[in-house]
Amino acid sequence: MKTKPLRHGLGPYALVFLAGLLAGVATRLTDFCDGGSLWGFHAVATLFGFWIISVTAIVLLSASNLCAAISTFLYLFGMTTSFYALRYFLDAQVFRYEDAAFPSGLFFLYAALSLACGAGAFILYAWEKKSRWGAVLYALPVGALLAESLGVAAYLAGHGTYLSQLLLDLAGALYFGLLFYRRTAYRPLYLAAVCAVAVIVYGVVYRPFL
Repeated sequence: MKTKPLRHGLGPYALVFLAGLLAGVATRLTDFCDGGSLWGFHAVATLFGFWIISVTAIVLLSASNLCAAISTFLYLFGMTTSFYALRYFLDAQVFRYEDAAFPSGLFFLYAALSLACGAGAFILYAWEKKSRWGAVLYALPVGALLAESLGVAAYLAGHGTYLSQLLLDLAGALYFGLLFYRRTAYRPLYLAAVCAVAVIVYGVVYRPFL
């Protein structure tokens, strides 16, 4: 088995945090893209696909469940920090809005969610045990990406935007779906769980907004 690159150590954690900072800057800048365009790049930070793909990749690259949890938290906290810091800087120094203020409420909310996602990554890492429970855990990100793909496809059909998000979600679902299918020994359970997760997430998260 190849050595996983994300291990306990200042260097790997610093790189993950830096990646989060860069992701926050990039996603904040995409907010300035045309909200009515076919591609809809402004949706990257708003929807969940990019973050599901990122966190799934971090868990896969981590050497332990604790490392997965810490790395996920640092990545998302870094993203939160740079996103809202850049937002405040642009509002106060570039656009010079009179009411510009650092959105501390949103910052602390997403910082708390970063902790929650770290705990989720700790649990997801249990898929390394190759058990039935692992097959169900494999299905979570894949099913969620498929659910978002369905929601975004419906929105694209009705409003003519978010094509980039749809392609990203489908690519992530296809890549991780095939990867996890090859990894698990409980393929019927895995496929059933993917379908169940996709239906539930679509019905609860996306269908009410369409």
